[in-house]
Amino acid sequence: MGNFGGHALPGSFFIVFAVWWSIQMFHRYYSARKSNSKFTSTAIFKCSCLCGKWKDLPVEAYLKLIFVSVGFFLEIYTGFSKEWRFVNLGNGQHATMFFFFGFTGVVDILMYYKCPLPPNMDYIAMAMAVTCEFVLFKFHLHGRTDLDVLLHTLLIYVIVGAIISVLLEMKYRNSLPCALARSYMTLLQGTWFWQVGWILYPPFKSSFHWNEDDHDQMMIATMIFAWHGAVDMLVILGLGGIVAAYHRKFGSYMEEEGIAMKRLIHTSSNGDTVVRLNDDDSESDIEFEKPTRSLLN
Repeated sequence: MGNFGGHALPGSFFIVFAVWWSIQMFHRYYSARKSNSKFTSTAIFKCSCLCGKWKDLPVEAYLKLIFVSVGFFLEIYTGFSKEWRFVNLGNGQHATMFFFFGFTGVVDILMYYKCPLPPNMDYIAMAMAVTCEFVLFKFHLHGRTDLDVLLHTLLIYVIVGAIISVLLEMKYRNSLPCALARSYMTLLQGTWFWQVGWILYPPFKSSFHWNEDDHDQMMIATMIFAWHGAVDMLVILGLGGIVAAYHRKFGSYMEEEGIAMKRLIHTSSNGDTVVRLNDDDSESDIEFEKPTRSLLN
């Protein structure tokens, strides 16, 4: 992971999942408001864009396993020397981080298939993975330059925030802010991973090369981190605005479609066709004169 790609890869994973969680959390929140029900967060979300039997599968958990498997095997492979001796202990630490996030995917799948696991085991596994990440990065800074230590220390602060947000979401499952805190901290990890890689390992020859012992540049890096926090917050709010606009535009259509699905059409004993509308609070029978073909068409 001692290169730009090694930081961009996990950063991209964090960004993808953070955006996905944010969209699904807002979608579930506005759907709950429409139906006058409580918003309830979950560790993973179903992909409603799929069709058929794929719609109800834990696609997110399977994708998580695929992503972390790619990262895990790349870290292991690049950690070997030409003599096939594992010499890069940093890669071993990063591979361990990937392993624990992969473990959360396994737990998600087991819980989906109703395996007898303790309650909230998906959140506990997630908290354990982020805690493992914290421990690995906390003791990952020995012998590094001042700028390198600063960049990873800021990342550690975000990881601590991620641990707290996961535990809060587990405790307050009906709180949208607690759920979005997990998305926000995950997104901030992802964008900061990219920034750390860009600073320490500039991807292009024309890229600005930082002086890792310059205190002024360390101050600039700290300001950049603050801007990451602000921009990522705007991204989360922007995603919420887009989902809200979607529900505002298509909400009435979705509501009418839901009502139509509740209609039961049957024929009464005297031959008249009766349309029964099953509302959440009451039922009403409405009689129509025959024929009813024009009504239904």
